[in-house]
Amino acid sequence: MEIESTVANKAITYFKGGYHCAESVVAAVLDELGEDFEQVAHYATAFGGGFGRSFQETCGILSGAMIVIGHFFGRREQGINWDLPAKLGAAIRSKMIESYGTTHCETFRERFGEEKQLEECQKMTGEIAAM
Repeated sequence: MEIESTVANKAITYFKGGYHCAESVVAAVLDELGEDFEQVAHYATAFGGGFGRSFQETCGILSGAMIVIGHFFGRREQGINWDLPAKLGAAIRSKMIESYGTTHCETFRERFGEEKQLEECQKMTGEIAAM
Protein backbone atom coordinates (compact mmCIF):
# COMPACT_ATOMS: atom_id res chain seq x y z
CA MET A 1 0.00 0.00 0.00
CA GLU A 2 1.45 3.37 -1.06
CA ILE A 3 0.50 5.43 2.01
CA GLU A 4 2.15 2.84 4.23
CA SER A 5 5.49 3.09 2.46
CA THR A 6 5.25 6.89 2.45
CA VAL A 7 4.55 7.00 6.19
CA ALA A 8 7.30 4.47 6.87
CA ASN A 9 9.81 6.52 4.86
CA LYS A 10 8.78 9.73 6.60
CA ALA A 11 9.15 8.11 10.02
CA ILE A 12 12.64 6.87 9.18
CA THR A 13 13.58 10.28 7.76
CA TYR A 14 12.35 12.07 10.88
CA PHE A 15 14.30 9.62 13.06
CA LYS A 16 17.48 10.13 11.05
CA GLY A 17 16.87 13.89 11.14
CA GLY A 18 16.92 14.17 14.92
CA TYR A 19 13.56 13.07 16.29
CA HIS A 20 13.61 9.87 18.34
CA CYS A 21 11.30 6.88 17.86
CA ALA A 22 8.15 8.20 19.55
CA GLU A 23 8.42 11.65 18.01
CA SER A 24 9.08 10.17 14.56
CA VAL A 25 5.93 8.04 14.62
CA VAL A 26 3.80 11.03 15.62
CA ALA A 27 5.41 13.37 13.08
CA ALA A 28 5.22 10.93 10.17
CA VAL A 29 1.60 9.89 10.62
CA LEU A 30 0.30 13.38 11.29
CA ASP A 31 2.38 14.88 8.47
CA GLU A 32 1.09 12.28 6.01
CA LEU A 33 -2.50 13.03 7.03
CA GLY A 34 -2.03 16.78 6.63
CA GLU A 35 -2.03 17.59 10.33
CA ASP A 36 0.25 20.14 11.99
CA PHE A 37 2.60 17.59 13.51
CA GLU A 38 4.89 20.23 14.99
CA GLN A 39 2.07 21.18 17.37
CA VAL A 40 1.79 17.57 18.59
CA ALA A 41 5.15 15.80 18.18
CA HIS A 42 6.54 17.36 21.34
CA TYR A 43 3.95 15.43 23.37
CA ALA A 44 5.99 12.34 22.52
CA THR A 45 9.38 13.64 23.66
CA ALA A 46 9.44 12.17 27.18
CA PHE A 47 8.35 8.76 25.86
CA GLY A 48 11.53 8.13 23.87
CA GLY A 49 13.89 5.42 25.01
CA GLY A 50 11.34 3.44 26.97
CA PHE A 51 10.05 6.42 28.98
CA GLY A 52 12.57 9.14 29.66
CA ARG A 53 15.45 7.25 28.10
CA SER A 54 15.25 4.73 30.94
CA PHE A 55 14.95 1.86 28.44
CA GLN A 56 12.97 0.08 31.16
CA GLU A 57 9.43 0.50 29.89
CA THR A 58 7.37 0.38 26.73
CA CYS A 59 9.13 1.13 23.46
CA GLY A 60 8.73 4.75 22.39
CA ILE A 61 7.44 3.56 19.03
CA LEU A 62 4.32 2.18 20.70
CA SER A 63 3.99 5.29 22.83
CA GLY A 64 4.09 7.44 19.70
CA ALA A 65 1.38 5.31 18.12
CA MET A 66 -0.78 5.76 21.23
CA ILE A 67 -0.35 9.54 21.00
CA VAL A 68 -1.50 9.45 17.37
CA ILE A 69 -4.56 7.39 18.33
CA GLY A 70 -5.34 9.87 21.08
CA HIS A 71 -4.91 12.79 18.70
CA PHE A 72 -7.52 11.45 16.29
CA PHE A 73 -9.82 9.43 18.52
CA GLY A 74 -9.22 10.60 22.09
CA ARG A 75 -12.07 11.93 24.17
CA ARG A 76 -12.74 15.63 24.02
CA GLU A 77 -15.21 15.51 26.92
CA GLN A 78 -15.37 13.68 30.22
CA GLY A 79 -17.60 10.65 30.38
CA ILE A 80 -17.60 9.95 26.63
CA ASN A 81 -17.18 6.34 25.56
CA TRP A 82 -13.55 5.49 24.77
CA ASP A 83 -14.02 2.02 23.32
CA LEU A 84 -12.64 2.94 19.89
CA PRO A 85 -9.29 4.40 21.03
CA ALA A 86 -8.92 1.53 23.50
CA LYS A 87 -9.58 -0.99 20.73
CA LEU A 88 -7.13 0.73 18.38
CA GLY A 89 -4.47 0.94 21.10
CA ALA A 90 -4.88 -2.73 21.96
CA ALA A 91 -4.70 -3.66 18.27
CA ILE A 92 -1.45 -1.80 17.60
CA ARG A 93 0.09 -3.27 20.78
CA SER A 94 -0.98 -6.78 19.72
CA LYS A 95 0.38 -6.26 16.21
CA MET A 96 3.70 -5.11 17.65
CA ILE A 97 3.90 -8.18 19.89
CA GLU A 98 2.94 -10.42 16.98
CA SER A 99 5.57 -8.85 14.73
CA TYR A 100 8.42 -8.39 17.22
CA GLY A 101 7.61 -10.54 20.25
CA THR A 102 7.63 -7.66 22.76
CA THR A 103 6.96 -3.97 23.34
CA HIS A 104 9.79 -3.58 25.86
CA CYS A 105 12.50 -1.08 24.92
CA GLU A 106 15.40 -2.76 26.72
CA THR A 107 14.54 -6.13 25.16
CA PHE A 108 14.85 -4.58 21.70
CA ARG A 109 18.13 -2.91 22.57
CA GLU A 110 19.59 -6.17 23.88
CA ARG A 111 18.30 -8.09 20.86
CA PHE A 112 19.76 -5.66 18.33
CA GLY A 113 23.05 -4.97 20.08
CA GLU A 114 24.74 -1.62 20.30
CA GLU A 115 26.00 -1.64 16.72
CA LYS A 116 22.63 -2.36 15.07
CA GLN A 117 20.26 -0.78 17.60
CA LEU A 118 19.81 2.59 15.92
CA GLU A 119 19.33 1.12 12.45
CA GLU A 120 16.88 -1.54 13.66
CA CYS A 121 14.89 0.95 15.75
CA GLN A 122 14.62 3.25 12.74
CA LYS A 123 13.31 0.36 10.64
CA MET A 124 10.76 -0.60 13.31
CA THR A 125 9.70 3.03 13.65
CA GLY A 126 8.81 3.09 9.96
CA GLU A 127 6.99 -0.24 10.13
CA ILE A 128 4.86 0.71 13.16
CA ALA A 129 4.09 4.19 11.79
CA ALA A 130 2.81 2.51 8.63
CA MET A 131 0.55 0.24 10.67
